[in-house]
Amino acid sequence: MNIQNSNISEMLIELRNDNSSGANELIAKALEIIKFQLKMVKDPFEDIKEAITDLARDIINSRPSMAPIINTIGFILNNLKTISKNKIKERITKFEDARTARYKALEKNFADFLNLYCKSHCKIMLISYSSTVINFLKKNSNSDLEIYVLESRPLLEGRKTAEILSQFFKTHLIVDAGMGKFIDEIDLVLIGVDSILKDGSIINKIGTFPLAITANAHNIDVYAVTDSYKYNLKSHYNQKILIEEKPIKEIYDKEVRCLKIKIHNYYFDITPSKYIKGFISEYGILSVQEFVDKIQQDLPIEWFKYFLINKNI
Repeated sequence: MNIQNSNISEMLIELRNDNSSGANELIAKALEIIKFQLKMVKDPFEDIKEAITDLARDIINSRPSMAPIINTIGFILNNLKTISKNKIKERITKFEDARTARYKALEKNFADFLNLYCKSHCKIMLISYSSTVINFLKKNSNSDLEIYVLESRPLLEGRKTAEILSQFFKTHLIVDAGMGKFIDEIDLVLIGVDSILKDGSIINKIGTFPLAITANAHNIDVYAVTDSYKYNLKSHYNQKILIEEKPIKEIYDKEVRCLKIKIHNYYFDITPSKYIKGFISEYGILSVQEFVDKIQQDLPIEWFKYFLINKNI
């Protein structure tokens, strides 16, 4: 079975180059690639372990910093001695059911958090675009909230966040560098999460780290909104976490003529756990250590050793 089918190659390229979708959308794209591969398998009981593990590695390598994709594949492949089309289809169904259950639990816990934390008029600062945070805020539109959104350079995803939430709440859109000017007006900072490291630090849109520092300096709590599948197994096994540089033309559209100037464009930064008050997740509202401990008990962490032992990714 040829995993370098041209359609799959195109789907992998699309997954790699998608700079606007959130984790849920990227997981869906990864699952579609696996489902497309399964369509080419005629015998539902044939052992396709080699082809599927090669494809899984390609998917992971297309988005090496996306922990939810790694954990999605872990759910599908964990503890399978033989891998057939039928078994993979069954695991995908179970995964999608489990993902729905996690989302519903997180949705309820987010509402409980707002009821507990925002009993009167509450001013919340956000950064960038988190579909999870946005959808949950929309579902709590009866809450007395006022939203401050950092625009989030270089792609300015915060503008989209502000446009959506302004239909439900009084909303302010501010430049990233303006966070300090407005921080004294804020009651709470909520941040989405791209990846959770083993010590509870998080990778998220660049600017999250200075936002968390600024909030802490003004005694404002910072809560991360996420589910357990954003736990980073590369971090768990002490693999290097690569934060890639992106095209410099996004922030500097002139020709670079001077060799002494170096242009840097990163989409993500790492916020140390000490700046995070707690996590709102499918588990409830937990401290950083409680959340990490719970993840390490629940996730099928051991499956990832196969990739580390057989070939680094």
